[in-house]
This record gives sequence, structure tokens and C-alpha cells, in this order.
Amino acid sequence: MKFEEALKQLDGIVEKLETGKLSVDESISLYSKAMELCKDCSDKLSEVKGQIALLEEKSNEMIAKLVEVD
Repeated sequence: MKFEEALKQLDGIVEKLETGKLSVDESISLYSKAMELCKDCSDKLSEVKGQIALLEEKSNEMIAKLVEVD
């Protein structure tokens, strides 16, 4: 699932939970789903942070090599 889709689902769950009109069982079920979505989002963000760090490292290496040539 895409990050944006997970966030959209989380928003929907929060709206439903905030109404206070759900049964306890429904609330627990939605809360459980929300926690899964949060973990998925967190994992995705960690993955992206790693990719960005790698790109920055490669970029810094390229810049260093360019500086050495001059």
C-alpha cells in the first residue's frame, strides 16, 4: 500500500473514532487497524530516509571528486 493511501485510511479511522458512535468492539477493531497502518507508514518513512541518506552520500562523494579534480 502506498504511503498516501495509508494516511488517507488513518484519517478516515480517526474521524470515525472521534464520533464516539461506535461500539467498543468496532472501536477496538478500528484502533487495531490504525496501529497497523501507523507501523506501515513508519516503516515506509524509515525506508525513504535510508534512500535519501544514500543519495546524499553519493552526492557528497561526487562533489568531493569534482573538487579534487580542480
